[in-house]
Amino acid sequence: VEPLLELDHRGRTIFRMSVNPQEIIQKVEFGTSPLRNRIKALNQMCEAGYRIGLLMAPVVLLEDWRTLYGQLIQELADELSPKAKKGLIIEIIFMTYSYVHRAINHKAFPNAVELYDSMMMTGRGRGKYCYRDEPRDEAEQFLRRQIQEKLGESSILYVV
Repeated sequence: VEPLLELDHRGRTIFRMSVNPQEIIQKVEFGTSPLRNRIKALNQMCEAGYRIGLLMAPVVLLEDWRTLYGQLIQELADELSPKAKKGLIIEIIFMTYSYVHRAINHKAFPNAVELYDSMMMTGRGRGKYCYRDEPRDEAEQFLRRQIQEKLGESSILYVV
């Protein structure tokens, strides 16, 4: 982000960074920056006067999702600067999946974690899947509580 820090943005630019638990970054988001680097970038951009936001996406409900996302939110609470946490905008997007995604992922990333879970996902159109209402609602309530408890000065813009 260094080239962006000195720009005259006049406070009109929101810098948004996607975040996920480090384990999901390692198992799903191949070739992307580790969580600690993303948090560092958010702090730097905030110090440069940018408004900042988190895009918690895609929320992936692996077997131990509560632990993973609880740790993520705790790490954000611990590592984001006080200035960054104040007025932080959070967007939450749950993972959707399709046969096409699955085929591409299996071919391109044969060692990746399996994202499709027939017990937790349901069809939404031709070959498209999203989380069933019950696990999705449970996860949304969990994330809202954790964010409220640990990042209370932030606001959730939306959850989809």
